[in-house]
Amino acid sequence: MKVHVFVLLLFVGFFSVKAQNPAFEIKGKIKGLQNTEVYLAHYFGASQQVIKDTAQVDSSGRFVFSGSETLDEGLYLVSFNKNKYFDLVIGNTNFSFETDTSDVVGQMKVQQSPENEAFYAFQKDMTAAYLGMQGKQKPEQLRTEMAKIQKKWILDHSKLFVSKLIQASLEPEIPAYSKPVKTSKDSSELFKFQFTYYKKHYFDNVDLNDERFIRTPFLQKKIDKYFEDLVVQESDSISKDADRLLAGIKNQAMRKYVVYKIASTYENHNVVGTDGAFVHLAEKYYIGEPQMWDTTTIRKMKERIAIIKPLLIGKRIPEMFLTDPSGKLLTTASIQANYTILFIYDPDCSHCKEETPKLLKQDAFFKSKNIAVLAACLVRDKVMWKKFIEEFKIQNWKNGIDIHINAKTGKEEYYTDFQKTFDAYATPVVYILDKSKNIIGKRIPVDKIQDFLKFYESKRK
Repeated sequence: MKVHVFVLLLFVGFFSVKAQNPAFEIKGKIKGLQNTEVYLAHYFGASQQVIKDTAQVDSSGRFVFSGSETLDEGLYLVSFNKNKYFDLVIGNTNFSFETDTSDVVGQMKVQQSPENEAFYAFQKDMTAAYLGMQGKQKPEQLRTEMAKIQKKWILDHSKLFVSKLIQASLEPEIPAYSKPVKTSKDSSELFKFQFTYYKKHYFDNVDLNDERFIRTPFLQKKIDKYFEDLVVQESDSISKDADRLLAGIKNQAMRKYVVYKIASTYENHNVVGTDGAFVHLAEKYYIGEPQMWDTTTIRKMKERIAIIKPLLIGKRIPEMFLTDPSGKLLTTASIQANYTILFIYDPDCSHCKEETPKLLKQDAFFKSKNIAVLAACLVRDKVMWKKFIEEFKIQNWKNGIDIHINAKTGKEEYYTDFQKTFDAYATPVVYILDKSKNIIGKRIPVDKIQDFLKFYESKRK
């Protein structure tokens, strides 16, 4: 195990209350460390760590983690010197260990913790086996032999959680292909067979109903890789694969974690249109399984669905009612063009000021394709709006602002909530609409609009 950089995330309360009769007590000694603080934290997926306790190291390197609340089981880490750490498996919570900063794994000695005794014995044994065979066997043979040792170790320690951790790092083994491969068609069939098998058995080595995996980095990494590399990045495919995965997860804590990880990935994903998967997951597993969530989470999810669902790819964009510089009504429906680029901006936004000239440079391309640009000013300030139009010379665009004069009272009225109706929580926001004002693209970087439209049109041929 290498010693890595550790970022302390103050995800929950920093200090645990010390108790007279603690629910957990872990005594440590680290040679080479003195008169400093160490932290005990558990993993929450691969990218976050939750601090559970802090302890003061004395002049001889000794310290004690203890607290009045039982520690949830899983893989924890001890952080020291601000940027180094090593792992501990937490099952029973009363044990001791000692090691040396010069060689944490090699010098680790554990007492009264079968999990950690086995964990560090495994690391030492694997290192020794690798060094013993290195240079004596070809790389492929070396990998095969190491895999055999690993599998035997897992079987011999099958009752320990650490065996599940090590098994989770294993890839599924693809069986031999039974047919001869002589042609390109045969090669395609071979690849299809291997891919299908690998995807079907991808999670075989992870116990998806053991909630201890939430407090390890392995589960999140497996989920991320599965959906990034093995799932077609389209809403329907993502939704179907998520449903298949969740169908086998009965443990509520694991189910909740997996739903959260997938849904949060696709709420604002960089692949256009995948937010449809977020809506599916939110409706089915948040709204549809309210027992897993608190009322605030469900309420916020309902609010988010209400914003995103009308803006999914293929939906007709909500009508926009604006006033143009001459004082006339400007609507989305009134624009006659093959495509419309809806550009929602804040005239005081620095990023909007950077993107507007990039959009303006594409006027020749837009004219050749009969593409209109509808620039909607989010801020209701006529002076700022008109100054922006003048400064960036966008008079040829369809410019509009949400300020309307009531004919009877003469007072200004506003029709549009840009955040709730067009999800304009950050500017600029770009939507690409077809001739019927259906959404075909959104949040496309301005300098990628041409590439997007060329790709879109190529798919329609």
